[in-house]
Amino acid sequence: MSEIGQVIEKKDNNRLVIKLQRQEACAKCRACTAGMKSDEMILEAENLCNAEIGDNVDLALEETDFMKAVFIMYGIPFLCFIAGLLSVYFTLAHFNVPNAEIISFFVGIGLVVVSYLIIHTFEPHFKKDNYVPKAINIVNK
Repeated sequence: MSEIGQVIEKKDNNRLVIKLQRQEACAKCRACTAGMKSDEMILEAENLCNAEIGDNVDLALEETDFMKAVFIMYGIPFLCFIAGLLSVYFTLAHFNVPNAEIISFFVGIGLVVVSYLIIHTFEPHFKKDNYVPKAINIVNK
């Protein structure tokens, strides 16, 4: 997975702040507040090419690392929701508790919230190496 962006800030820890244009597929998704965000994205990347402010750089993120990040952000909360929903529903249904569906739904939602809190707690660990894009080349646009 490769993108081209412009360096807008250089940090002391060999990281760059990069501005890049949203791609067409990203624009059609509209997941970010119904597409109300601007056409530009700002992200932090590791500086492997000694880029300076104003340079255009080629950003890379390994496909496997990208898929791992997607699983962490979407797969784990989804699995928590399904696990909470099914386990609580079948447990409550076994004991003939009224409104087992509603209770299990809210427990599932609660587990999604808990999973996001745990993911947020471990976010500094994810930002260390694999899940950070890397500026690999300086390019002319």
